[in-house]
Amino acid sequence: MSTQKPLVVVSGATGRQGGSVVKSLIAAGKYRIRAITRKPESDQAKALAAKGVEVFKADLAIKEDVKKALSGADIAFIVTNFWDSSIFPNNVAEEERQGKMIADVAKEVGLKWLLYSSLPETLDGGLNYKVVHFYGKNRVEKYIRTLGIPNVTFIYVSVYASNFGPFFPIINKDDGTSEFVIPLVKEDTVVEICDAETDTGVSNHITIYIINMVYKNNNLYKCS
Repeated sequence: MSTQKPLVVVSGATGRQGGSVVKSLIAAGKYRIRAITRKPESDQAKALAAKGVEVFKADLAIKEDVKKALSGADIAFIVTNFWDSSIFPNNVAEEERQGKMIADVAKEVGLKWLLYSSLPETLDGGLNYKVVHFYGKNRVEKYIRTLGIPNVTFIYVSVYASNFGPFFPIINKDDGTSEFVIPLVKEDTVVEICDAETDTGVSNHITIYIINMVYKNNNLYKCS
């Protein structure tokens, strides 16, 4: 039985989702954290290193980088960035390629648990809308389900509250209230909204805590 803390690899560690996960794991103090970034020299990466996080330079588009980043890891949180200039707007198929490659590497290196930030299918269930920034992630999710990775959790992050303003208008009305405008099919449609910079970390930490309990019950880890 190992008494060493589990190693959690987090991609997008200086972004909203990954950064939130790292922040939550640091606060827990129960894990070794390897933060993947393409720019370890950035202020955000240096701040993580100052908190004891292993900052690891890697490009999710490069298989050998991913293999090195996942080497020795127990758990990994993976989020691909559709809005990166290498993907959007001219090469949207690249996100699917990256996600599938990362999943292949996760299986190859023997990762025990993969947490993958996915999005729902929009072509099934009668919706029949191809939402381009959902499509690649969901295709990767379906692929991951075929691989036989020992344990996989899919994380669906809802609409970012921070999108209101930059992407969706906020109308300040004369009566002092504000109206959030978002295109919907029906006026009574319920929209789930989150603060990605805080909520993602909390939800993933809860998931990782449960994972850790599974490990402890199977005498794989003893974390204090």
